[in-house]
Amino acid sequence: MAFLRGVSDRFWNYVSPRKTQQRRDKLFKVPPLPQHAKTPHIKKVDANPSSMSPTTRIQNWNVRTPGSDGSVDNDYPLSPKSLPPKSLEQQLDRAYTDFEGDTLIDGLHEAVGDTDGFDANEETIVVDDGQYMDQKKSTDMEVERRRRDAQGRELLAAGWTKDAVFLFHKLGMRGFEPLMPSGWSYDFVMMPSMMFTPNIDKAFIKPTHDSDYRAQKALEKLLKVGSYARDAILLRASRTPECQIQEYIKTYNKWAVKDGRVHKKWNLPLFKIIVGPKDSNINILQQDMIDKLEKLADQWRDAFHERDVINSVEDARDESMKSEALPATHDYVQDLPTLYGVIASHTIMGIVSYDIMVPDPSLRTVAIFDFGQEDYDVWNSLAIAIFVIHCRNRMMELKDNLPVFEDKPKSDPDA
Repeated sequence: MAFLRGVSDRFWNYVSPRKTQQRRDKLFKVPPLPQHAKTPHIKKVDANPSSMSPTTRIQNWNVRTPGSDGSVDNDYPLSPKSLPPKSLEQQLDRAYTDFEGDTLIDGLHEAVGDTDGFDANEETIVVDDGQYMDQKKSTDMEVERRRRDAQGRELLAAGWTKDAVFLFHKLGMRGFEPLMPSGWSYDFVMMPSMMFTPNIDKAFIKPTHDSDYRAQKALEKLLKVGSYARDAILLRASRTPECQIQEYIKTYNKWAVKDGRVHKKWNLPLFKIIVGPKDSNINILQQDMIDKLEKLADQWRDAFHERDVINSVEDARDESMKSEALPATHDYVQDLPTLYGVIASHTIMGIVSYDIMVPDPSLRTVAIFDFGQEDYDVWNSLAIAIFVIHCRNRMMELKDNLPVFEDKPKSDPDA
């Protein structure tokens, strides 16, 4: 039995899995691959997350009274010329100072605005979805309207024209009153219902002679101006952000004046546009705008004078009364219109007014907008629409005060 036990033990030791596994470990095991040190992936969390829903991106509410100094936010750091931007995304945050330290946005406001002026856009903030209804409930439309009316009276006392005060008031009431016909709500579902009204007379952004379809398409295209301006920075496109802003304003204005049937060559515009790169000198932009508006003002004076002369001659009874009926160049049946200027540099756009009737006209800042802020895209686009529609409506009122030039048919040389 001992012999059999010994044979059994030797056989088992030979075929045992433990022994076989040990032998395989020694002869056939593949050496392990070297382990590289792994860097833990830390997910970047936005310290100030903001909702990207359409409603959030357009809800801006005024929460404080504007100061007389016309200040704007200056939270952006200085950008020394010797230091390149850290990333392309940081280029979207337009610093309010240029490379030499001269203020761009504050300089615009201080250079073209008076000390008693207001900025129609300096109070606006973006609220998220959770705060929208609470903010809407806590804000009374009539209270805000009375506050804006009080500001308007102060601006009139400071020397602003009624037309410029109306534009300031209309820009400031964005978000507190409807702007578009209710039928447009199906095409602009990203906007809250309070932006639309069934009363077509209360809608400000609307067509006059054209179809609603073309009016909606024009506004839909205008809403893209902010994204295209920022893309021009990120892609380093040949068309700079300020040129994008200029092009979109011109395109929307082209539809507006054609819709109002004031697009003929003899119809004078009510505003001019000046653009410059990011490091532009604000004093140069200001002077260029003044020069353009002075020339435009002379054209309006000549047009009004010519129209008054025509009306006076037609009303004259005989030749002896004609010379007495002719008005002087500085006397007009109706006051000359207020002119406007749009100054754009990088992603910043400012609207200024220019009073023709005063002896020494100057520029007054109406509002300033930053298209580098994504949350304000719809908000800023609506401001452009309000501005262009206001100028179109004013041109329609002034149409009868301009000379009428009949298009003469071209003669046929073969006739």
